[in-house]
Amino acid sequence: MSLNLNALRKLQFQKKVLFLFFLPVFFLLHAYNENFGLLPLRVISYLFLQYILITLCILVLSILLFKNLNKADTFSFYIISVFFLFGAFHDYLQASSLFYFISSYSILIPLFLVVTILLFFYIKLRKDISTFSMRYFYYLVTIFLILEVGTFIYNGITHVAASNNLSGPDYPKTNIKSCVNTTKPDIFFIVLDGYTSSQCLKEEFNYDNSITDSLLLNNHFFISNYSKSNYNVTPFSLSSTLNLGYLKSGIENTMVTTKKFLQAMETLKTNRLARFLDGQGYSIRNFGCFDMEMAPTPTDPYFKDLYYTQVDNQTFFSRLWSDIGWNFTLKNIFTGKFQIPKNYIEKKSYHLFRNDYNLKGLIKELGTNSDKPRFVYTHLIMPHEPFYLDSTGHLVSDTSILLNKINFKEGYLGQVKYSNLLLKKIVESIPSSNNKEKVIIIEGDHGFRNYEPDVPEYKVFMNLNAYYFSDGDYSQLYNSISPVNSFRVVLNKYFCQSMPLLKDSSVLLVNNMLKDKTKKR
Repeated sequence: MSLNLNALRKLQFQKKVLFLFFLPVFFLLHAYNENFGLLPLRVISYLFLQYILITLCILVLSILLFKNLNKADTFSFYIISVFFLFGAFHDYLQASSLFYFISSYSILIPLFLVVTILLFFYIKLRKDISTFSMRYFYYLVTIFLILEVGTFIYNGITHVAASNNLSGPDYPKTNIKSCVNTTKPDIFFIVLDGYTSSQCLKEEFNYDNSITDSLLLNNHFFISNYSKSNYNVTPFSLSSTLNLGYLKSGIENTMVTTKKFLQAMETLKTNRLARFLDGQGYSIRNFGCFDMEMAPTPTDPYFKDLYYTQVDNQTFFSRLWSDIGWNFTLKNIFTGKFQIPKNYIEKKSYHLFRNDYNLKGLIKELGTNSDKPRFVYTHLIMPHEPFYLDSTGHLVSDTSILLNKINFKEGYLGQVKYSNLLLKKIVESIPSSNNKEKVIIIEGDHGFRNYEPDVPEYKVFMNLNAYYFSDGDYSQLYNSISPVNSFRVVLNKYFCQSMPLLKDSSVLLVNNMLKDKTKKR
């Protein structure tokens, strides 16, 4: 009889403990289904271990506090629920016209603290907690978990992940065979992030960029003076360029959510141009900020944290840190003095390293001869913010950056001037005499985006767009050609394709997510 009783207690303990771990499993599986095919296994594995450890710590602490399994189980369930469901609850409050006022952290956090303290003492002072009241939650979470498993299976069977590719349905048709007896050129695609056109610099910044224009023209570049980027957000713009066409209709004038951003990155990763060139025997070199299917970037991708935050930003502490935590790192909590956060220093250091690494990789490739044709993608986060450097390449004061003392347009113009020094270095690295054909495209993926409301919308699309064909034949280019047609021209000219050029137009994406991200940096 004693053995049976002990066995029953052990079984009840196992059921209660197991049930608590259903919550993080449900949370992760739901997040994966919401972003099916977008989250790498390493991200899910890392978050799974982290959430299991957090759940275990909460359970152990509750057992130590209450010395009673039923009480510990009830309180643990409450804390774990708040931890995993806070983001969804906060989003609901912000979207509600009735409860919006509660979404303010100055109200919400004290409210949670009061509820938690009252619940703690209510449970603590009771003789025991009936397990009957928890059965509803046992069944509810179990049902939700089963539904998510079913959704996971359905998503896999119906190939939902295919919808992550935002490329338009009118993919250009390409002939596999290239021109007979034609040397395949080395192709260099160089992105200076956010570099606007000289015309826009003159009109909006009162800055004469003619020295840089002359540098390009004197070195036999063609400049599309009236070019406008096709999208105003980086991965969308580059995905369109490298897929030789506009993205799916329906995303124009929509909010750039993190999920949509990840889909654009996935579309860039599997781009059509790289696949075509790989089939033509090209070596793909990636000195960019985004992975490509056949050539992951040697440095950490610029937005790698998005894979984690897309899930983790729904949890209690991550949401708090994302929304208000950054402010508390700027002051020493004991002395009240301003301090430079360690996280900021690390991000800044790696940002500068990545730009330097990519630039050096490009210059080395420009000066290297190779028997095998190459496609080299290089991406510098410049003159785009953060404005770590001034016009001469010297570091800007960290205090000025963190306390938002830098005028956005002045910071941007300073990095435009420094970008021009880098452009000069790049252009001077192009061999003056080389029998190997070269194609070099230098573009801003979009223009400057932080104008006052009265500035015309189209100004955010005005971008640098310059071409170098070593044979000097620019007959297929024109003065307003935009990036969506850049590689159509290249494939028509060098690979005997017959792709019609698309109408040059710009698609506005609402960019609030990225503006908030910028402010926090």
